[in-house]
Amino acid sequence: MGKRLPPLLALEAFDAAARHMSFKAAASELNLTPSAISHRVKALERHLGLPLFRRLNREIRFTEAGQDYFGSVRRALDEVARASQRLQAPSQGDELRVSAVPFIAAAWLIPNLESFLDSQPGLRLYVESTQRNADFARDPVDAAIRWGHGRWPGLSSTRLASISVTPVASPKLMQGRGALRALTRPRDLRDHTLIHLSYLPKAWDRWLAAAGVAGLKPKREIWVDNMQQAIDAAERGIGITLGVTPLLAPRLLEQRLVMPFGLELSENYAYWFVCRRAEADRPRLKALREWLVQLLAQADVQMKLLQAKRPF
Repeated sequence: MGKRLPPLLALEAFDAAARHMSFKAAASELNLTPSAISHRVKALERHLGLPLFRRLNREIRFTEAGQDYFGSVRRALDEVARASQRLQAPSQGDELRVSAVPFIAAAWLIPNLESFLDSQPGLRLYVESTQRNADFARDPVDAAIRWGHGRWPGLSSTRLASISVTPVASPKLMQGRGALRALTRPRDLRDHTLIHLSYLPKAWDRWLAAAGVAGLKPKREIWVDNMQQAIDAAERGIGITLGVTPLLAPRLLEQRLVMPFGLELSENYAYWFVCRRAEADRPRLKALREWLVQLLAQADVQMKLLQAKRPF
């Protein structure tokens, strides 16, 4: 009789927790609760008969056995992923799987895909919308649009757009009592609601400091965990958020949003097209990369035209 394998879901939870050194981050990656991750890891520890982590106050650390076991688990999962990719290889010429953050997928990929697909007859394109970075060693993706520094081992990265942030709001806030049109001074933002992005926790602080009003306390504050939520809330007139340029060009052109201030704050990170280095010259991937570069370049031109015409 063959040896009984550990629970595979428990192995997946252990691998994610070990890579992040966090049950919370592992839960976010696997779309589970931290409690569920903890229970699965405990089930694995019971199966093995020894602890894999030391649970500290608000963090976890490997035991000696856990450190050794993680290396073996990672190699095994990587090998399964590579074997799966080899099996899928015959269809690669007619299929692309792309991972993108929800805002990029909704605001750029989907609305503009027709022109790309027209140039690629027979292509089946799968778009995965997710907040987490695709793991190219494990996930069945060919390319990803990532936000970051552009340096990832073993991957080819092409810059799509440099990032600046600036306050954006609904035109509704340009009318009536307390209208943004009267905001000749950034400190008047104290009378409004600011919408924060949880993954850019200091962005408003940096912008306010650059505008000369460091430490400003707004009337209300809202925190959301992705750009799509922040922009939707701003469009509804709920508050003012920091929008990422040039990605907001279509909404600004359609006057769904306005930029009440002229100050843009450059971010150190950018949006990148990422794929495995060994596959960077695949014709379909190359075509997608070139199309995205051109698309975002057009957005940059639109932003420059909008900035030149700003009435505020």
